[in-house]
Amino acid sequence: MLLRTHLAISDDYRDILGKPIPVHGREKATRAGGLEGFVATAAARPGCKSLVVVLDGEGDDVALLGPQLLSRASSATGLPVHLTLADQNFESWIFASAETLELGLTYNASVSGGGAIVSALKPGKYVKPTHQPRLAARMDTALARSRSASLEHLLVGFDRLLAGF
Repeated sequence: MLLRTHLAISDDYRDILGKPIPVHGREKATRAGGLEGFVATAAARPGCKSLVVVLDGEGDDVALLGPQLLSRASSATGLPVHLTLADQNFESWIFASAETLELGLTYNASVSGGGAIVSALKPGKYVKPTHQPRLAARMDTALARSRSASLEHLLVGFDRLLAGF
């Protein structure tokens, strides 16, 4: 299983999710051979039966880039692969549950999730490896998926993979 970062999809699934493989920047995954290498590494782990790839959309047309990246990822393994590009970024998914983050935020679809979270943490500094898992653990996943089409895409794909087992 390949995940860019820590998203507690559900407490019920933690025992079947493998340890995430961080790609340390989308550009490392999207360069020639990059995504294929990460997928091959994840697929080679003992017991791996399918892969979930999550990358930031970063303003790209996810409807165009997603199928290209899925084709590349699928070419590196014979296992089922589900790929989702977070529209704009992972922090946007977290922000989709703004009211549950205990940061005094209110959700607004026209606001940058990453920017809102960074501002709410001031004067402290936003540190991805520290804050992403902590804030993701506070998310109301049902609320966030109702506000984020790309998070909904991830979770529907995840459920489809699970249904195959």
